[in-house]
Amino acid sequence: MTEGELLNRIVARLPRRGGLAVRPYYARAEQLEPKEGWGKSRISIFRGSEKIGEYERNYPALGESTFEPFERDGRWFALYSADYTCTRIMTLPDCRDIGGEQPASGGFCPAELYVPRYRTITWKFEGRTSESWHFEAGGEEANYFGPSGNTRKGVEVSFGPWQSLHLGFIAGCLWGDDSSWKLQVFDLSRAAEGIIERSERYGHLDIASDFPLVAAIQLYREVPGPLRATVLRQECRDMDTGKRIDPYTDEPVD
Repeated sequence: MTEGELLNRIVARLPRRGGLAVRPYYARAEQLEPKEGWGKSRISIFRGSEKIGEYERNYPALGESTFEPFERDGRWFALYSADYTCTRIMTLPDCRDIGGEQPASGGFCPAELYVPRYRTITWKFEGRTSESWHFEAGGEEANYFGPSGNTRKGVEVSFGPWQSLHLGFIAGCLWGDDSSWKLQVFDLSRAAEGIIERSERYGHLDIASDFPLVAAIQLYREVPGPLRATVLRQECRDMDTGKRIDPYTDEPVD
């Protein structure tokens, strides 16, 4: 296998977002001609092929990646960023703002928002039952079985309903610090009240460059075990001492 073939295989195996059956809402962005400053964009919201709403974002880029629909207790919402310095919540399909963060000059600017979708897949074989969570495209039947379908003799496989994780992930930066995207987390347990709580749950962590969150945060769970994630991150190390280099001071920190 050549190096190019190996790289292509690695890319092909990276997790991908599911399709419209997994997440029926999405956004499309149109950059508006700037009259002053750096411009803005119009974000159109769709359910399937139907346009259901729109809003303006005061930044010309990252409009589609900063709109993220999710489901809580049978109701649909979306995290979105109309002001590039904050994240807010809207209800769907009426596209009504219900709360979230306020714009702030020193706010955490989202570059991508991600609320993982998953379903429980149950295996039954020779009297034994096992359950596991499968996320995004990995939980779609066509991808789970492959083109040949279920060829495992005697194995009964069932797919549970799609659900949204109780956590949302945000890749972004403080204003002016866009050398890399940092990972932070939203607690969505009170999203229906218009309340989201953001934290550095994993400490100061730089996401691997150019990776979308669905690939950089690889989630898995074997029921009844805990939910775990493999996180792809980037960091700079001194080759003589092995110490990590602080990206702000260019000095070793550990």
